[in-house]
Amino acid sequence: RATAWLKPFPRRRGTVSACALTSRAMPWLGMSSPSFRGASIGLMAVASAGLARVVHAEEEEPASPKDIAIAATLIGAVSFQMGMMYLTNHRDKDMRKYTYLVINQTVSIFCAVLMFSTFNDIVQSKLLEGLAPAVKIAVNLGHMLVWYFTLQLSLAWVCGVFGKEPTSLDRAESHVKCFGTLLAHITGFASINAWGSLQQIDFFSSSPWHAFLILPISFTGQFMLQRATDALRYKISMLDGKHSEFEELWDEETVESENDIMGLTLSFNLTQAIRYANSNYLPNQEGIEPMEVLSTHTDAEIQRLWCVALVFAIFLGGMNYFSGDEDDAGHGHGHGHGQAHGHGGAEGHSADGHGNGVHGNNHGDSEAVVATVATAVVEGNVLPSFMVELRRRSWEVAMLAWTMGFAWCCFYSARMSLARFEVLQDDMVLAMALTLTISFVSFGFIRVLDIIADLDCTGPRVDKTIIEIIHAFGLIVGFGWEQTFDQAVESLSSASSSPHLAKFFLAVFCVLVIVPAWYKFILPMAITQCWEWGFIVHNLDDEHEQERLKRAFDFVEEKRRIHSLKNGEHHRAEYDYNKLTGDEAGKIEELREKNRRLELALETCRALLKESGR
Repeated sequence: RATAWLKPFPRRRGTVSACALTSRAMPWLGMSSPSFRGASIGLMAVASAGLARVVHAEEEEPASPKDIAIAATLIGAVSFQMGMMYLTNHRDKDMRKYTYLVINQTVSIFCAVLMFSTFNDIVQSKLLEGLAPAVKIAVNLGHMLVWYFTLQLSLAWVCGVFGKEPTSLDRAESHVKCFGTLLAHITGFASINAWGSLQQIDFFSSSPWHAFLILPISFTGQFMLQRATDALRYKISMLDGKHSEFEELWDEETVESENDIMGLTLSFNLTQAIRYANSNYLPNQEGIEPMEVLSTHTDAEIQRLWCVALVFAIFLGGMNYFSGDEDDAGHGHGHGHGQAHGHGGAEGHSADGHGNGVHGNNHGDSEAVVATVATAVVEGNVLPSFMVELRRRSWEVAMLAWTMGFAWCCFYSARMSLARFEVLQDDMVLAMALTLTISFVSFGFIRVLDIIADLDCTGPRVDKTIIEIIHAFGLIVGFGWEQTFDQAVESLSSASSSPHLAKFFLAVFCVLVIVPAWYKFILPMAITQCWEWGFIVHNLDDEHEQERLKRAFDFVEEKRRIHSLKNGEHHRAEYDYNKLTGDEAGKIEELREKNRRLELALETCRALLKESGR
């Protein structure tokens, strides 16, 4: 009856004219009185329009894929940001630490990917178009070598090996982290592109078993590069007859980056071959499948890839559990290196539990090993040193490969699962839905594993294994946001009449906005202990910085005074703690935790102010 009654009224985009509907509805409802009509006309206009909207909703066109993508991006981005606010202020200090490490890793990954994809797009469009496959492979390998040696030289320059020596080791570490992280990621993706293009030629792509052959080839190539650069760094460092602390920092960070590059390359090529064997379709060198292929994977194919991810996690846990002594649960470098290198070398942990690298390799004596190997190369005693270096690097790279392989398999399994839903079969919508799904699920697993690691029944070896698996889940989040960001830039640039130029300017804009903010405000939270108290300490010689710390000191003192008064009232009330209800006991424990954190912040402020001389 309502539909028949509304038909005569003019509509615009599915909504009946509010004025026409109101003028006819008032007499029908007994509202013909002028005073009553004047009082209710506004309400009736709104209510009538809403009623007509509901009645004619079935006549509206469904939202376009573009509308859905924009809506998903808006809701997803805001939800993720608010989720990060909860996690960076979590009561559990380990969750705060893991959250900052994942954010640092994610931002550094997609910045590096954006820069690499921009340069690679220029190479592909200007140099490789129309060339033979062999020439394309040679150019891609050359592109990788350019980034490889740029990494070496940039870290040498930052550490003062060339040019002016840094004034502070702490400042040099911050700079080397920034350059090392970005360049290791860029070089890692260039290596994936180079060896992946070799995997795409007819011989290797003819069968899954041939595709696996790229693994020993790429390992040999990367290992020989590592050997050459190790010997070169040793010769340069010993030109003045001694190893300075800055030269040691250069060597440590470069070794970490080289291992991450190899681990990233091997893990991705291994995952590509496994996916080929699983579904009899080899994705392109970027790991992308057409939507018509992606959306038709069977349940068995998806389940098999999930099982492979589980096997990688078991290998990773086993190698961590049985690797070295309990006290060697992390980097021996003492600087917490490797917080997001190479797409996955992202958060190691030092022996004190505060390191920042996903892998936590056990090479605290790497400087001695490198020096021994390089000396042996110079003196001609090559074979024994070669075997020592081969075993050491193979173990470290295997750890990285299992970590990254687990993340890759989880990422592509989730992508295959979500692509089967018709509403998600748009590249941008699928990328956003996938990223949000794996982000929330990964942080859920991280929380569960962190609770298990905090139990008294788990020993140091078990805790070390759990922490490595937590870091692997952090990598999945980084991979998801990296691919989403890359898809976003690709979608925006495709709408331009000059896609390559548009992509270049988008990349420049994003890098200029994101990289400085990441370097100043995110990286310090991950590579230092600033995540513990929630603020960053910059230059103590700066008067503004000193004033900021003094205000923080005064604020903490005031909060402690108020809290002490409240605590005194509790004591005067003479509560029997054992007779309190669960809620009351929980509130007291929460107050005690807040007091502990305030005392820690106060001690930190005191130490910083004392160091600054105030």
